[in-house]
This record gives sequence, structure tokens and C-alpha cells, in this order.
Amino acid sequence: MSWDHAQGLADKHSNSNNGLFVRLANDRDKVVGVFVGEPFARETHWTGERYEECIGTGCSYCKEGKRPNLRVLMNFYLPVEKELKIIEGGTIWFKDLLKARDKYGLTTWMFEVERHGDSGNAKTTYSLLPEEKLSAEQIKEIGALKLHDLAKSVSGGSDFNTYDKGETIEARTASQFVSRLKALPREAVDVFLEKFGISRVREVKASQEQVANTFIERLEAKYCHTQAESKGEVDPFA
Repeated sequence: MSWDHAQGLADKHSNSNNGLFVRLANDRDKVVGVFVGEPFARETHWTGERYEECIGTGCSYCKEGKRPNLRVLMNFYLPVEKELKIIEGGTIWFKDLLKARDKYGLTTWMFEVERHGDSGNAKTTYSLLPEEKLSAEQIKEIGALKLHDLAKSVSGGSDFNTYDKGETIEARTASQFVSRLKALPREAVDVFLEKFGISRVREVKASQEQVANTFIERLEAKYCHTQAESKGEVDPFA
């Protein structure tokens, strides 16, 4: 049917890996590809918006008692798209990658990487499974690729989970969300803010726009459209 076909294309494009980095933003998002070249590892601090390099001695974040986190980048070839991207993960993800390297070898296999955890979930994990063995032709094709300079790619900061964490929804979309939420009780608004880990509606990330829209629809179905007072709290519509 036309609707099913259109929805399938919409899902394909909303989960596509546009840009330089592989992006797995939502629960069960997955990608199949080949790890290429050497890893680039760095210690970072999460600022709330992006990862900042830990400079070691003299690091202001370390002085505040914030422990650095390991981030590891790899070149990652997507056979279906025939594109070379960059994929990044943390300590657990990299340890799983090391196990895969030791058991299967990374130069002869495609691997499936799948996210387990909703956007914003601090307990999100990633599974790493062998998908398919590469043909001699594919190995030759990948071996001829010019790899991305991983160190230069993160000069502006990055994140494996969602590389557009700093990008919020457009003002028009925020205004529409605000209008709909204002028609609900304050309790519903608080539920929405807690769900997305924000204090103001306009702070919803661009990558979460569709999820947020669906969540508001659920709230609209559950709560009566009444306006509740909010005193002494941060105005979520500011």
C-alpha cells in the first residue's frame, strides 16, 4: 500500500547515516559495516553538550573532580552505501570490539552494531555481532580506501550516540510543542520534561523531534486539556 511504502521510506531516511559519523540515536537502531584501520583513543569529559578533550595535568574538569571517559573512534565502511564513515564508542563498546577482533578478525568480516536503550538513557549499551564474511573483492575494495583522519574529525567534539546533541528543534517546532503542552495539566508537562531530560521545551534535540511528537500525542490522549499553574519553577516555555 502507498501508506506502508511511504512509511518505509520515511523510516529509512530518518535512520540513514548522513554526514561523517555513524549515528545510532534510538533504541534498536543498527548499522552493518566493516571496521577499517587503526583506532584513535582519547580521554574526554562530557560538558552536557559535547565531549571535551581531557588535557591531563592542569585539566579544569579533573580539578573539579570529574573523571575522564574513554572514547575510541574507528573508520567504518558501509557496504550497502559504499561509504566510509566514522564510528565511536566508549569503554565497554571498545572491549567488545577487541573481543571480536581476537575471535574473528576485523579485516575479513562485516559486523552489526545495534543500540539498546532509548535516546538519553545513561544505561544504553551496544551489541556487536559478526554479520557476514567479506569476499576477496570486497577486501580489495576496502583496502584501497583513503581513511578519514580520526584525530582531525573530533576537533569540534563528537558523540557516538547522537552526533547532533547540540542541535535543538527549530523554533517553529518548539512553538508548536509549547502550544500543545500548554493545553495540558502541569503534571503532563513535567512528565514530558523528565522524559527528555530537559527543563525547557525548546531544548528538545532535533534528533528526538519525532519521538517527542509521538510522546505529546500520548499525553494528549491521557490528560484533560487544562492549564495548571506553576509557581517558583523554571518556565519550560521560556
